[in-house]
Amino acid sequence: MEQKNSDVQAALTAVGLPTLRVVADDHNIIALEKHPNGQYTFAKALQLALEAFLSNSRGSPDQGHDSAFDVVRSSPDSFGLAATPSDAEITGALRRMLADDPQAEIVLLTPATTAQDNYRFLPEYGESITDNWVFRIIAPASWPMLQWAIVDVRGETPAYSYSFD
Repeated sequence: MEQKNSDVQAALTAVGLPTLRVVADDHNIIALEKHPNGQYTFAKALQLALEAFLSNSRGSPDQGHDSAFDVVRSSPDSFGLAATPSDAEITGALRRMLADDPQAEIVLLTPATTAQDNYRFLPEYGESITDNWVFRIIAPASWPMLQWAIVDVRGETPAYSYSFD
């Protein structure tokens, strides 16, 4: 179920995380890529999800203050940053967190992956895994919260990422 084709590798490289482990099952990748009005390939959705995690303070549509970006901004010293970090410094801290954690991974949530105990948590706000590219971002050594990144299959809603403690 680990994914590392050339398109996936290019997406990971584009966000500065070329060694991040990617977990997904081919059957559900194909189903989402063939979704009616679908706009993205798996590799593009993966890139958008990671970009939302690394640099988007939008958070979930209902909450808006629960992005990884906002978590770091609210407690910069916990991430080795000065009291008022720039957006670039926050992005760098999040990128380092994923790059430096040997167990870090991004997982496409599907019926197959959520059947595994370590990937069982669906998005807190109920986003559909059949109408969205729903990813879990896991970095056990440095990020204790549940973290999701959501990419609308149709491209109607910008990608966003949020955490739940």
